Parts: sequence; C-alpha cells; structure tokens
Amino acid sequence: MLLTKREEQLMKAFLQVGKLSLKEMADILQVSSRTVYRTLSDLTISLESQDIQIIKEGKKYYLSGDVAKLTDVQAEESYSASQRLVLMAYQLLTSQNPVTNEQFQERFYVSNVTVIQDIASIEGRMADFGLGLSRQKGYRIEGAAGQKRRFLAILLANAISVQDFWSDCYEGYPLLEKSKVSRARRVFESYQKNLGDIDSTLKEFLIILLSLADNQEHLEHQLQVSKAALEFSQKVFADLAKESKQFYGIQEIIYFATILDELIIKRQEVPLFREQFDSGFYYSISQLVDAISRFTKIDFIKDKLLFRLLFNHIRLSLAVPILFPDYATTNVAYLATQKNPFLHSLVSLLMKDIFPAYIQNEYEYELVTLHFASSLRRSPDIYPIRLLLVTDERPLTTSVLVSKIKSIAPFVELIDVQSTTNLANIRMDQYDYCLSTKPVPHLGLDLISTFPNTQEILELQETLQSIQENRTVLQREEMAIERHYDLQAYLMASAQLLKHFQLTQLDNQPNFDQTVRQIVQELDFVKDKKYLADKLLSRFAVSPLAIPKTNLALIHTQSSQVSNSQFRIVNLAKPVQALSMNNQEEQVQRVLVMLTRLGEEEEIRELLTAISQSIIENNLYTEIYRTGNQEIIYQLLNSIFNEKIKKLEN
Repeated sequence: MLLTKREEQLMKAFLQVGKLSLKEMADILQVSSRTVYRTLSDLTISLESQDIQIIKEGKKYYLSGDVAKLTDVQAEESYSASQRLVLMAYQLLTSQNPVTNEQFQERFYVSNVTVIQDIASIEGRMADFGLGLSRQKGYRIEGAAGQKRRFLAILLANAISVQDFWSDCYEGYPLLEKSKVSRARRVFESYQKNLGDIDSTLKEFLIILLSLADNQEHLEHQLQVSKAALEFSQKVFADLAKESKQFYGIQEIIYFATILDELIIKRQEVPLFREQFDSGFYYSISQLVDAISRFTKIDFIKDKLLFRLLFNHIRLSLAVPILFPDYATTNVAYLATQKNPFLHSLVSLLMKDIFPAYIQNEYEYELVTLHFASSLRRSPDIYPIRLLLVTDERPLTTSVLVSKIKSIAPFVELIDVQSTTNLANIRMDQYDYCLSTKPVPHLGLDLISTFPNTQEILELQETLQSIQENRTVLQREEMAIERHYDLQAYLMASAQLLKHFQLTQLDNQPNFDQTVRQIVQELDFVKDKKYLADKLLSRFAVSPLAIPKTNLALIHTQSSQVSNSQFRIVNLAKPVQALSMNNQEEQVQRVLVMLTRLGEEEEIRELLTAISQSIIENNLYTEIYRTGNQEIIYQLLNSIFNEKIKKLEN
C-alpha cells in the first residue's frame, strides 16, 4: 500500500492519538476542512486493502481493524504548507503564462480553498517586496524586474539548503542551470576575500543572483554606488563574460553592485574607513537593545556580545529573509518565547516599529527573543542573582562546588561562601537564593551535595533560572564582599618560596618508604626528621598522591617540626613503586615535596595551594614538573605566583 504524504501524516496521527476531530486534523495537516475531508476519503480507500476502516463517533474519527499491519506503509512525496508556498511562488515567478487555480490543485493535491488561502499568503509576502499579483485568466506576478529577480533569488536561497547548493542538488528548480551556477560560484569565490567574512546563506543568495543575470530586462538601480561595490561587480562580470563568452551590460553590473552595497559593504561590523555605511542599520540595532533594556529594566546594553550577535543575525535576515516560515512548537526559539512571554511581546512590538515589513513574522520575533533570553543566561552583568552557600567544607572542595554552580549559571554575579559559625552576621534578604551542604536548623536552607550528581546539577540549573526569571526588579544594596589583600605580603611570600625551591638528585633505595625517609634526611628547616618522615608516610597511606601516568608523587604535610614552609622536587636515581590516586601502582621517578609550618601566614598557604592545583589540574604544568630542569620549573612557579597575585590585585 502506497500513501500520499498527507495520508501518511494523518494515519500516524490516528495511531499516536487514537481519536481526532476535524479541527485537530486540519491543524495537524495545516490545510482547510475541505482538504481534510478529501484526505480522509482518500485514506479510507487506501486502507480498505488492509481491512481497516475509519469510523466516525460523534465529532471524532478513529481507525478500526488490525492497525498493526500499518507499520511498513510507504508514502509518496508530498509537501508541507511551507514547501508548498515556496513551490507555488517559484512557479508564478518562472512561468511565461498565468497559472490557474486548477493547475495548483492538480499539482499539490489540495482543494480550491487551500489554493486561495495559499495565494493570499504569497500575495501578502510579495507586497512586502513591492510586487503584486494580477488575476486575469490565472495568477501572474507584476512588478519591477529587479525586484522580481531579487525575490526569486531569496526564494531559491530559502528552498535549497547550503549543503545541497554546493553539491549541485537542486533539480526541482530548473531555472538554475548547473553550468551557470558553477561558473558564478567559482568567479565569486575568487574575489570573495574583498568582501570579508560572509554567512554561507548570504553567499548562496549572491551566487544565485549572479547566475540569474541575463541582460533581458531593464533593472532599476541606485545612482550612488560605492567604489568598492562597483569594482567588485566589474571584476566578477568581466570574468563571467570571459568564461561564458557572453556580454553583460552596464545595468547588470550596477544592479549587482547596488545589492552588494546594501547588504554587505554598507553594513560592516566595523564601519571605520568605509566611504559609505548604513548608519540607519547600526542605529536600529542600538535602538532595539536600548528600548528592550528600558522597558524590561534589564541592562542588556552591558552584554558586549549581544550587539554583535543581533547585528549579524538581523543583517542576514534583511538580506535573505525567511519568506514562508514553517512554524514549529519544538524549536529552541519557540520554547524561549514560552518562557519569556513579556520579552517576546516587547520584541514583537519594537521590531514592527524599527525594521522593514518583510522581516515581520512570528518566526523572526522568536529568534530575536532567543538572543535576548540567551543574554540573560550568559552574562552576570545583565540580570544577576546572588547566592549564599553555607558550608564548612575544605577550601578546595568548596571551590570545586562553586565552579560547578557557575558553569551551569553564568548569570550568577556572586556566590558568597560562609561558614555556619558566621550565620548570625548574615543578612539573608540580600541574597536571591540560599544553599547549604548540610542541614541548618530553623533556617530552611535548600540542600546541595558537596559533590552533586548530574540530576542534582540539572535541577539546580532549572531552579536558578526560575529565580532569575521571577526576581523582582528593585534597586538593591551594593554587596561587595569585603576582602583586603596585602599584595606586598604576597610578593614577599612568593620570594620566600622561590628562594627555597630546589630540584635535587637522590641516589635512592628501591623502596618508596625508604626513599621518603632519605628525602627527609636531606631537607633543611626540619627539626625532628624521623617524626616528619613517619607523618608524611602515614598521610600518603591514607591519601595516596602518586599522579597516574606521570611518574610523579606528591608528599605534603603541615607540621610543628617544620620551621620554614617550602616546595622542592627530588629526582630519583632508581624508580620506585607507589600507590596512585586511582589506587593503581605508579612507577615514581620524581617526588614533589610540599611542607608547611604550623601557623603559617595566609599568603604562603594560598601560594602553596596554587602550586598543588597546578600539579593536578593543568596537564601542561604537570608535564613541566615531570620533565623540566630547575630553571624551567622556577620560571613556572614564578608565573603561577604572579598570576595569583594579579587576580587578587584585580
């Protein structure tokens, strides 16, 4: 059994939903009620061979019979409402004679009513481009030749995907001759660098426009054409003339230069040093961002990326607008509008005031709304929220948790980490959301695991987005966390650690424990060396820190027996076996030693923490620790300390 695409679509809807009303079927097929009756009738005849009937019960229809037989049914080629409009418009633009209603009905298997509705849609779209539709013995497009050609090029760029165009797969549009298109593409690409970066869809449109050049009609053009556009167009048509042995008149050259001027040359992202630029277009983008910011009381203007994204998006939309959008309720842009209805309504109203009629449709409003909604999610400068994280975990563990939260919610401007011992001094009203890694009696803080799983992270992301969307827009107190850093103290701490850094050689014993004891014997600033060696080995037994696949092991501790904090590396003459972080045996050739004296200054502790993070978290640094000599590792440590101090300074 072979079904039409529409019959297949309707049959699948019956199989998925069960019972369908006439209106539901019309919505699914995107056709009139009359076409639904016709499709039902055709489907009834098609299903008779499978002993399946379509039964009407009240206002609903359903399938009756062994529906399991319908799994392998194939469908003939058919078209969605959007595809049908494109093909009807193409037929109108390329036909030498008027096209009748009956011709459309026979080609697309639709009713008279559907054709009338489609023609009304096409006529409305063409009016946006200064074109009209006459109705004498059929339908015929009327208007200026240049506008008709431009509309046709836009239509073809809509209909043919970039991939298909570059693969020369456009058999359904015979007006495009492959030889002409290939020639136009080759010539255009040879000069493309003079135009800068061009979106692939815009590039396709310009190549199609070139391939449609035929010297047959009078083409209207601008009197003021920039020198850059005219030179580009002259070079392109000169090469086309050589390759095709065909003459191109001055009107073709100026017409193409006019399009280049309008769509690309006058709308460069950086207009400096341009003889002409479209100041109105730049102002329109700024006006849109400014107006949305004022009405929403959200500082979108602070998002430096938003203007550039809107600039490129709307520039492409103005050049190659989507003529007949296929409205879907599952795409990302539609979902963004559902979550941000007020933002969507603002975008819709303001775009009607600012931009031309031919990009005024729901599809375009959804895409622009998505840009603004993404800006909310992307930047903490736009619509920030503040979090309080109550935890008594160690700094490194807390840092990992904070990083995870920031990665899923970059719009969080502040995560204030506080200990439970400081709760009495915290003003909860200054935070949008409060979390704790352990239950806190009487405060009702939401809990988060110290190491949250994927499900927890996703739930937290949804919660934070909801909090941001529903945050009351009120002026809040500036809440800078008071942290004062003595940069001079950090510089002195850096100098001290670098002064005592050494890379030494050790003719060691073949056993890890014995090797550690030998290393301790060689150390300066240690009082009781046996005590320190025992402590280092006991710590390593509990938390092994041989780093997998690096031949490195880290031994570290804080002790009253250390009089000066230090970091050094010992190169072993004989490799030894030690337990790694993943509980596997690792062959160790270098031992990294990190010792901290009891009661050490915060500056030394932070710099030592920076070293330990660099060993574990940065593969490049790990490789330098593994293979570098003293001078190279000294420079690495100096770089790590300077980076740390610079961050504190900023």
